[in-house]
Formats: sequence, C-alpha cells, structure tokens
Amino acid sequence: MKMDVKVDPNYFDYAASAPPWREAVDAFTEMCGEIYANPSSIHRHGKEAKNKLLELKQEFCDLLHFYDGRFLLCASGTEANNTIIDGHMERFPKGKLLIANDVHDSIWYATEKYPKAVEIFQIDQSGDYQMEHFKDAINKDITLVCINHVCNENGTIHPMKELAEICYENQVKIMVDGMQSVGHIPVNLSDIPCTYYTISGHKFGAVRGTGGAFIRDDDFYPILHGGKQEWNLRAGTENIAGLASMLEALKKSIEIMDVEAARLNLLKDSMISKLKKVPGLLINSSENNLPGMLSVSIPGTTGREVVGALSIMGFAISTGSACHSNQMEPSRIILAMGSDREEAIGSIRISMGIGTTSESVNELATKLLEIIN
Repeated sequence: MKMDVKVDPNYFDYAASAPPWREAVDAFTEMCGEIYANPSSIHRHGKEAKNKLLELKQEFCDLLHFYDGRFLLCASGTEANNTIIDGHMERFPKGKLLIANDVHDSIWYATEKYPKAVEIFQIDQSGDYQMEHFKDAINKDITLVCINHVCNENGTIHPMKELAEICYENQVKIMVDGMQSVGHIPVNLSDIPCTYYTISGHKFGAVRGTGGAFIRDDDFYPILHGGKQEWNLRAGTENIAGLASMLEALKKSIEIMDVEAARLNLLKDSMISKLKKVPGLLINSSENNLPGMLSVSIPGTTGREVVGALSIMGFAISTGSACHSNQMEPSRIILAMGSDREEAIGSIRISMGIGTTSESVNELATKLLEIIN
C-alpha cells in the first residue's frame, strides 16, 4: 500500500517524523474551513465546534480502546510529557520520580530540573526492563514512574501491561510515553492500567503540532494558564483540525498495521544480514523490536560522519535519536546498554516506513558498506 503523498524511498528517519497521510492533510484542511469557531463560545457556531471536538475525541479514544478517562489535547508529545511531569511535581513537591534511562529527552530533562527527586531505573544490555528489578525500584517514596512503551532509539518494545500492573498494585502513578508505539504496534489502553499515556501525531502520519495525553487521574497542576479549556488542565483554544488529522492518520495506520509490520521486519532482517559483513558491528536492537527500526554501532566512525556522508548520497538516517543529531555526544541510551563511549558515538538509527522499498534498503546497505570501508 502506498501513500498519496510523495515519499522518498531513501528516507530512513520515520522514527523522527513520518510523512503525513493525504487523508490526514485533507482532514486538517477541511476542518480548518468548516469548524472555525472557538469551542468555548456559547453561540451556535461555538456549540457546533464543541460537539465536533467531543465527537472526534470519542472516535479517537475508541480506536485505542480508551474508555475510562480523559483525552487531553496538546501541541506535541513533548508538551504532553512535560505537562504530566511538571504538573505532578507542582502537585507533589516532595514526591520522587522513577525514570527509566532509555526515555526520550522530553522526560529525561527531569533529571536536571528535579535532580534530588529523581531515581534512575537501569535498562539491561538488551535494552529491556527486568521485571524483578523494576518491582524492587518502586519504593515507598516514588510517586510517579516514567517509562517508554517503545524506546525511540533502539526500538525495544516493553511489556506495558505487566509494568503498569505493577505500578497499579503498588498504588503508584505511571506515565507511559507512547510516541513510537501508537500507529505502529497494537495499543489497547483498556489492557494497560497506566495513569497517563502520551502520544505525538506526526509520528504516525498526522500533521505536526498535534499530540496529547490519555489521563485516568487529574492529580497534577496545569503548566499552561489562561482559559478554562480541557477541564482547566490546559489553557488555549483546542486544535480541532489537528485532532481530525490525528484521527485519520490513526485510522490509516491501523488499517495497514499487520501487513506493514511483516513487510518492514523482512526489510529490517535484510538490512541486518548485509551489515553483518562489517567487522565489529554492534547491533543495538533486540528481536523484540519495533518493525523497521534498527540501531547499530559502527566501530571507528562517528554517527555524524556516517549521517553526513549518506545525506550527500541522498539518504536520510539519524545518529541515535534525532534530538541528538547535531551534537557530538555519545548516545545516553546505547551507553546504558553497556556499550563504551566509542561504540555509543558510532551509533546510527535506521527507521523504515510506508515508502521504504527492498531496492532502497539494498542501496542504503551498499552505500553504508562503501562508507565504512
């Protein structure tokens, strides 16, 4: 299945941002023209906007089987994560945060902002969470746990249901970063008893500037102040058009998910088999991994050198997570998996999607081998 929008087959950075579905772009454009009133206004147009907002939210929640809470709209996944963490620390200033060391920087920032309140949970050498260690890490002082559903750098899929159940049994709030999971793997929030689950629309083909948090608890203070929108949890006029875009993108992503996952895994396996020819190559992604995502460390190189050389050849990949792509620093997550500094600096992330072809995979592998040699 192909998208109506043009997708360069040499684009291998879907984890940073996915190209938008044509249906998602059209939905955004149409909604901008049709529903332009403020949902907080009490006139007829405002009430129509409010009804459309509620209708779209309900449909979006149904797709992810979320029936027992609220869906809070945000302008990005970063805002959603920041809102929950900062709002929680405002509400519980003496509380402790347990943060896994493979989280995105939009969560990891808390280690610097609240250094005395943060405890770090270590991933193992495969990039996974050890269940017994996770249980032991939840002590009586922890008030909020912050973890990934899928790691944005190596693609490891974590067992969210089991992890969330541990927190639920210990009466500890848990925030799950679902940026890399929604639209890529099946997500059933009725089976995951988490307190918060955050998403980003452009990761699964919606327009940018969209995201949100599924919440089963209002026990945090808002970080944006002004109007009374979103149950007083986030001020600002709701982005109805953005929500319509997310809804269409999620529909399309779910429609092709099974077939696309099988196809992307075959392409990833093909890439791995070719790159294994490189002496000393370190594969940072496990078998329990997001379809089409691959992290490798190449000895004797830096990720920036490889990315730059491939960019000249017309290919787009990233150095670890895209948020680190302009910094000559070792990957925090690859270091946490037990690699040394040289291996972590030499890490790259290849992430595939709807426009990736077997031909483009073969060509990328060939060019990578040329660069390394």
